[in-house]
Parts: sequence; structure tokens; C-alpha cells
Amino acid sequence: MEGLQAAQALLLAALRNAPRRYRLPPLPAGVEAARAAGVEAALAFAIEAGRLGQHGGRGAPEAVRDLFTSALAAFIREAMAPQGGDPSFQALVLQAGAAEVREFAQLSAGSAADRRAVRSMTDAIAHPGKTRRLPPGSARVALERLHALADSGAWAELDDALRAGPHEAIARGPALQRLLRGEALRQGEAVRRYLALCAQRGPGAGSPAAAARGRSAARAGDDAERATVEAFEILVRLLQARLPGAYRVLRSLRPPSGFPGERGKAKDEWDVAIVCEAAAGSADLLLLAEVKASPAAASSDFARLHRGLQRLAQAEAGRDYAFAIEGGGTARLAGASLRALQPAAGALPEHVVYCCTAPPEPRPQLLAAASKAMLAAEPASLAYAQRLARGAATDDEELRPVWDALLHAPRLRATLHQDATARLVREAMLHPADLVASFAGA
Repeated sequence: MEGLQAAQALLLAALRNAPRRYRLPPLPAGVEAARAAGVEAALAFAIEAGRLGQHGGRGAPEAVRDLFTSALAAFIREAMAPQGGDPSFQALVLQAGAAEVREFAQLSAGSAADRRAVRSMTDAIAHPGKTRRLPPGSARVALERLHALADSGAWAELDDALRAGPHEAIARGPALQRLLRGEALRQGEAVRRYLALCAQRGPGAGSPAAAARGRSAARAGDDAERATVEAFEILVRLLQARLPGAYRVLRSLRPPSGFPGERGKAKDEWDVAIVCEAAAGSADLLLLAEVKASPAAASSDFARLHRGLQRLAQAEAGRDYAFAIEGGGTARLAGASLRALQPAAGALPEHVVYCCTAPPEPRPQLLAAASKAMLAAEPASLAYAQRLARGAATDDEELRPVWDALLHAPRLRATLHQDATARLVREAMLHPADLVASFAGA
């Protein structure tokens, strides 16, 4: 036990001394400094001031509320600008204000399933494997045409062809009717504007460009994890040289079936760990790392990680648990070691870290993208933006409901805590090479 504690002490000392490349800069010092620092800094300052006021039970000063509403108004005006605005937000505003766009968006969300359903029903009667067995003639030609129309997505022509033959039941089905309605709505001016805005915001889901972007992100994540594993292997060798022990690097740790606690929305796979194996075959966790390809990616995932740590901490102290690991094997982790992962309020256990290999951002964002999206999607924000779009007069006070919701509504809790969460996460985030250098130089 003394050797285990000494090994962990060495690692913790290296963690404390390792530089933090990804720390956020401080928020502005006061309301006027925040106003002068720009829209995003002003919003971030006001949100954090609101959180601190709630936490202290005294509420935020009116000047902070006014800063928030004026900064949010400026943010919305920037997003609605015809040149250089935010097409995603403009599409959301158009959807909120036009019933036909809302209907189209709802139909589009289920269109992939509807296409599969119609093609499945068409295949049941006109699959090439079936039509090839039919004798040549008009019946075979008609079925081949049905299959071709369904395959190409020519829904109106398919509807006509189905109704002209003995297969009208498919035409009357809700899946094809929804596809036809979507095609009809697509011809409207508002929906065409909506689609043009959607096209500006980047590749659509399922498109080749979106798939390529996904592959690129996956490669970045794989590269970051590989670099972290290599650094941890070096740490193990350095640790072994100072304090001999059965140290080991594990990847992709997954709790066994029947592990205590509910999985729910908790993190259930852990990227990289250093353990120390005992003679009895069980292992104690010395260091647990979550790997991120970019610093900004960690905050949105923090709640899931926090719940995952809480679940691991429900292990029984006197038991070992066989965690699945990369490569198909298992590693027996001591329950007492897992219980030490219980996160304190507003903090992570010291031996739980984020590892990132991305370059530090030149100007880290004080307001997270998810927070911007949540504030922009509030009903009062959308109503304000719709008035701007119509050229109507607006008043910053119209955004007061967003401030009230920020302080009290559960849906905006993550936004209210966005600065505190980001700073906690980035304080626990380091480059794996910095950790190795810190350990080697100690």
C-alpha cells in the first residue's frame, strides 16, 4: 500500500506542476470592461455574474441584467445581418415564424425513414429479383418502372403509377403521403429560402461532405488518443525506474454487466488509464484520462463524465470488477480504487484528467457555442429576431425573459454554469507531452 501511495504521489505532483496550455483568459473585471470587450465577452461576464448572484442568494445587480439584454440584442442583430450573419440562426428564425417551414422541417426529420418504408413496400412487389422471374410483357415493365421510380425518389410519378395499377394501398400509405407533402412544400418561397440558409451552414447530415468531416474528426480523436497512450507508456517506464511496480496502461475501459448504479446518460467507456497491479491480480487506478481532440469539445461532455465518475464510485470497496479493455481482454480493478473517483462538488478527483494534443486556441472563446445556441433558441430571442427581420422597432427589454429563464429554468442550467464548467474542465486539461516533461523534470 505504501508503494501504491508513493507512486500516486509522484504522478499527482507531476500533474500539479504540468503547465495548462488550454486555460481560459479571465473574464472582464466589471460591467463597463465587459461592455468594451465585445458581445461574447459581455454575455459571458453577465452569465457568470448571474450565476454568482444566484449562488450567493443576493441576485445580480440591474446593471448586469441590462448588460446581458443589450449584449444579447447585439448578438442577435449580428446573427441576423444579411452579410456575415449566422445562416443557422436565420434558418431557425424563419422556421419559428413560418408554419410551412415548420411543417417542412418536421417532415424532413422523418423523411429518411419514410423513404425506406416506401422503398421496402415497393421492393415487396417489384424487387428486381422478383421481376426477373416474370415473363416479358407489360406487367413486368410496369413493376420495373415502379422500382425505378422509388429508387430515384420520384415520389409524384410513383404515386401516379401506383394509383394507375393494383397497388393503390402503397400510394395511400402515410409514408408516401408525407414525402409528397414535403415535395409540395419544397416549392414554396419560404421553404426555398430556408433550404438556401441550411445549405450555407455546411454539409447536410448523410452527405458525402458530412461523412468526410466526420472521418476527419475521428482521425483527430484517434491521433490524440494514440499520443496520450504513448505518453502514458513513457510515464510508466519513468515511474518504474523510480519506484518499481507492476504498472500498466489500459485503453477503452468498460464496466462489467451488473456494475452498481444506473448507466443512464453516464459515461460508460474510459479512454486511457494507468494502473498498478497487485500480486493478487487486481489493479488500482493511478491515473484516468479522457482524451479530447480539441479543448472546446470537453465542456459539453462534462455532465456525462461527471455522472460516469459518480457511478464508478458506487463500487463496493471489498470487491474487484472485471473491466473490458481494448484488445478483448479484461482488467480487474479494485473497488476501493474506483470509490476514490467520487467527484467533489464543483471539482474532479485530482487523478482524473483531460488530455488534448491540439494547439492552444489563439483566442479561446469565453462563450461556448452550445451556450450561444441555447440563448438564441429561446422564444424571446426568436421573437426579437423576427421583429428585426420585419424591420419593426425593437427594445432590449424584450429580451428580459431570456435573462429570467437563464437564472431559473432547468433547460438553461448548463448555460448558466458554462464559465464555471469550462474553467473546471480546462484546469484539468493538459497536453500529454507536458505531463511527461513535468514528471521527468521533477
